[in-house]
Amino acid sequence: MASSDWFVIKVKGKGSHGSQPWHGIDPIVVSAQIIQGIQNIVSRQSDLTKAPVVITVGRIESGIRNNIMPEESIMYGTIRTLDSKMRLDVHERLKRVATNIAEANGATAEITIDEKTLVTYNDPELLKKIIPSLEKSTSKENVIERNWVTGSEDFSYYGLKAPSVFLNLGGMPKGNDPQKAPAHHTADFFIDESGMKTGIKAFCNIVFDYMNMSATANQSSQTKKPF
Repeated sequence: MASSDWFVIKVKGKGSHGSQPWHGIDPIVVSAQIIQGIQNIVSRQSDLTKAPVVITVGRIESGIRNNIMPEESIMYGTIRTLDSKMRLDVHERLKRVATNIAEANGATAEITIDEKTLVTYNDPELLKKIIPSLEKSTSKENVIERNWVTGSEDFSYYGLKAPSVFLNLGGMPKGNDPQKAPAHHTADFFIDESGMKTGIKAFCNIVFDYMNMSATANQSSQTKKPF
């Protein structure tokens, strides 16, 4: 799963009456140009054959009336990357794009980036060990290895301390098309809670099977020790 960073871009222009925009510097128009420039980072500046990049502006705040040009505009967004070097590169490009577009329009831009999560990475060897436990909990055809996704998880920090594996538990009612299921953070999102039973079985099997494997490995190593 992707790393997640949140950013804030504050564009400072010059206020004016909406009927006389030439007396001011419109931060809303500048913000619109910055949003377009940000998307060029994804579509024209990032090597997407290496790993995906997503930059989304999810919120804009500016202005108080229809006929008043405000002094500033604030954009809030998120960055998702699946490669650590690309992550840093996108950060620098975002700052450069916002700063230069604002300057070209006579405005200024302040950019802050808050690093939220790392890439959530499944350790291959650990994953191999727990797949039989998962298949025992449901069925072989219901255990699916998926490709990378641009969602993110703070579970990623566990991976810094020890080998880790992150699992997704299905919660969609049978017969529904996965491609049409309502996404997280939408008003239509729902889950079938009967899947929780499968999750409990899976975690119990993982724990006991892993303990048995560890005990077997310890016994094997002890029998090999010379007397």
